[in-house]
Amino acid sequence: MSPAPPGPPPDPAPGSIPDSTLDANPAPKLTLRAISRTDSGAPVRPFALGATGSYTIGRSSQSDWPIPDPSVSRRPAHVSQRGGTWFITDLSSRHGTTINGVSLEPNQPAPMQHNDDIAFGGWRCRCQSGSARPGMTTPFAAPPDAGASISAIDASHLTGVAQRGLDAILTLSGSLEAADDVAGVSRALVEAIRDATGCRRVVVVRPSSDEELEVLASTAETTPRLSRSLIEQATQHGMVQLSDAGAGPNQAHSIMELNIRSAICAPVLVGGAPGAFIMLDTRDTEGVVPPDAAAFCQSVARLAGMAFERLLSAALAERHQQLQSDLEAARRAQELLSPARTGGHAGVQYVFESIPGRIVAGDLFDFFPLDHARSAFFLGDVSGKGVGAAMLMAAAQSQLRTQLLSGAGLADAVARVNTDLHGRTESSKFVTLIAGVIDPDRRTVQLVDAGHGFAIIVPDQGGPQRAASPHGFPLGVVESADYEVFEAGLEPGGRVVVFSDGAVEQPNPEGDQFGIDAVIESIGGAAASDETTAALLRDVHAHAQADLADDLTVACMQLQD
Repeated sequence: MSPAPPGPPPDPAPGSIPDSTLDANPAPKLTLRAISRTDSGAPVRPFALGATGSYTIGRSSQSDWPIPDPSVSRRPAHVSQRGGTWFITDLSSRHGTTINGVSLEPNQPAPMQHNDDIAFGGWRCRCQSGSARPGMTTPFAAPPDAGASISAIDASHLTGVAQRGLDAILTLSGSLEAADDVAGVSRALVEAIRDATGCRRVVVVRPSSDEELEVLASTAETTPRLSRSLIEQATQHGMVQLSDAGAGPNQAHSIMELNIRSAICAPVLVGGAPGAFIMLDTRDTEGVVPPDAAAFCQSVARLAGMAFERLLSAALAERHQQLQSDLEAARRAQELLSPARTGGHAGVQYVFESIPGRIVAGDLFDFFPLDHARSAFFLGDVSGKGVGAAMLMAAAQSQLRTQLLSGAGLADAVARVNTDLHGRTESSKFVTLIAGVIDPDRRTVQLVDAGHGFAIIVPDQGGPQRAASPHGFPLGVVESADYEVFEAGLEPGGRVVVFSDGAVEQPNPEGDQFGIDAVIESIGGAAASDETTAALLRDVHAHAQADLADDLTVACMQLQD
């Protein structure tokens, strides 16, 4: 049948492209060339698609491209062009139509491109364009001479150790890529080496202590005993091999004891150092390790090293992500526990700012009403950083707030929190804290200092002065401690400023700390609570000339007129 366009079929299938949508722009000329032969073995001539038109394909002799093969449906597909592109549509055929192995949805046009592999049932053809031939191509050579003999290679010639090794390497590469843990990588290693070399005893181990090795994978049914000498030599010199030389006078004791005839020990380098060892050996009456097994083991060890590094990198990334997630969750929890940045109660206004050094601060500030007139506040700092420090500080905050709201005096409340924390925390963990109560009616501020030491009182008239509150033990250091209350007058306009050691101890690039004198000078230059916190933060940042090395928290409470 002529390949000239015969026009649209009389009964277009559902999903085919109607003639009205055919674009005037011609599509590139394509040729469908058979890959498969028909059931009778006869070739199928190529079928050229013109610049425009539509065609049917199928076993039926009425098809524009008839394919006399029983695996092809009578009318499986329809081909048409639109907008300069050729489309093929499966006409709900019994055996289906695929492009490059992907099954087409019935009655849904799919675009065809140069080099597409198209199958109708089990019969295949390739779509080729005379104008689009990307990449390097070469024509077929002339037919061979009549006397030339070409024959298939006998499969028995492909079963040597070298070929088994190549096959094992190819299989191993896929297995290592799919392995999602060290055990999976190790199992793939021992199976590949066993299959390639024929050795029955293949083990992957890594040191777990000076005296023991962790067996990651083994072909042996029982835990194998291994030669320490081979491990030590491989650690120092790289891959080592023991030949079948008998038990000479210089033979290592472990090798003689285990009756090892021949062996290979290959270190698996992870980050440039041995992270594991591949060991294979023959013993007693077994044969010897094949001569070319060493080269194979070296290649396998390199692949294993890359696989281990991939897993370690992925695990490190996962741990880092989990840590970031934990820190973010703790930071959000910490923000929920903190008061608003500004607020007040019964004539006392406060402003505070907190800048964590590591996402989650070990500092924590709180301000809350005690009754109709009095307000309580405190600022604490936990030893250490991160989630653990933040959680310990949150626990201290909750307990101190509970104690004060239940009516306990300031010193008693701090003492009770100290006792509770001592019984709950490690000896290396403690909390420094300064807590206060402002009474506007009495115009006083009371302070208890549990090892913190950073509180400044700024009278309405006059310069700032450090509060002379007696220092007590940080919370959690000793089981029982007594704390003293320091009381000072606070006239309207007066301020109480508390801050963490991140202000005093903040270093500059030369290592010089900001210092308490600079803190007092910075606070003394401000006239109100919001100006006080802003000035101190600004001056500490200017001193640091970079990101802060430690948490920095500043809070200012001011008695209003």
